[in-house]
Amino acid sequence: MTYAPFRSRLGYFCLALLLLAGCRRKETAPPAATAEPKHETAAATPPAMVFELTVADPALKDRLLRGFYDGTNAWKWTGRQFAVSLDAPPPLDAPTYLVLDFNAPDELMNVVKEVTLTARVNGQVVGSKKYTASGRYFLQCSVPLALLKKSPAEVEFELDHAAKDPANGREIGLIVVNVRLNHPDNTVLNRDSATQLARQGYLQLLKERQAKLPIEKQNDLMKLFHEVPVWSQMWFENVPIEKNPLDLWMMQQIIYETRPEFLIETGTFKGGSALYWAYTLNGMGLENSRVFTSDIQDLTGTAATNPLWKKYVTFYKASSTSPEVVNDIARRVKGHTVLVTLDSLHTAEHVLAEMRAYAPMVTPGSYLVVEDTHMDGVPTDPNFGPGPLSAVLQFMKEGGSKDFVQDFSREAFIMTFNPGGWLKRK
Repeated sequence: MTYAPFRSRLGYFCLALLLLAGCRRKETAPPAATAEPKHETAAATPPAMVFELTVADPALKDRLLRGFYDGTNAWKWTGRQFAVSLDAPPPLDAPTYLVLDFNAPDELMNVVKEVTLTARVNGQVVGSKKYTASGRYFLQCSVPLALLKKSPAEVEFELDHAAKDPANGREIGLIVVNVRLNHPDNTVLNRDSATQLARQGYLQLLKERQAKLPIEKQNDLMKLFHEVPVWSQMWFENVPIEKNPLDLWMMQQIIYETRPEFLIETGTFKGGSALYWAYTLNGMGLENSRVFTSDIQDLTGTAATNPLWKKYVTFYKASSTSPEVVNDIARRVKGHTVLVTLDSLHTAEHVLAEMRAYAPMVTPGSYLVVEDTHMDGVPTDPNFGPGPLSAVLQFMKEGGSKDFVQDFSREAFIMTFNPGGWLKRK
């Protein structure tokens, strides 16, 4: 009951201040009662342009137009349709790509089996691709310059199918990390030239193996082994582990030789490989060693119940290139023996970013293993690239060869999924 008199006294006080201000500044009209000088100053500053949008960034939430749900500090769920607003990056006459960094979750793919994702810029289709398995993906579409005359541009994505969340009935679409419009980096994102260089590089790798099998036979074996579904139906301690078993064998040899105090893995998936590393370390008596593994979603429910997971494994639910994750891991492994294996998003751009972030942590005599370089090397997927091998070639070209050498002795089984990707620190 005391509020009304207080408001009355406050009103008289404010009126007195306005009159006093008017007496002291007769040359200008008194401001309106609702105006504040700081608002005028802010309006005079042009708003920042946004070419790249991390969808979980709260500072950019006004750029999310529709179709996004809650997520974490690194990503958000979407519905079947979702859209953002992005500015066209200068110069406006340069080739421009639309890039979507996302994950096709199990919750969707286990229900619909396959899904087609279509991208539009200002209402016009710029690309479409079908996906048949869950996992981390990178959709890249060339955007005609005429579509960017209207800026900010409305960038929309649409799935032809969605699942239903049993808890609330809403549509389940993708897990999105980042959307951006950018100009191609000729060393990595020039799709045709980078992919061609990777395939040429793979042929050179076959020669350098000095195997007794002819190159054509090696290539045929690689393709055949990749197409046989054995590797994609492997389990370790009742946890899926999508690895080449011959590469797993080679990794345990490397672990035995290097005795790492820390093994860093990117791309956890369901935790099968991280659990395998834990068992390997434990079996070798390396009880003080630890495994750091990261992914943008947590599918480790079964693996995390294993006692050796609890003892050895630290899981980061975030992008492998997140500055917070990289900085925390770098701090924790400093001064220790470190082995790194990269197996998350397989685009050249992302793998190169991972290599630049984690290579400095690898200790002399240990390894930086870049997995699935066969994808844009053989290629086992004719429509894929540039990918991990393109990233390796660029990394070595830009200075990585000063610290690392491609160790072809690790390709002794021939049917490796990592040709040219076994990098040993000098």
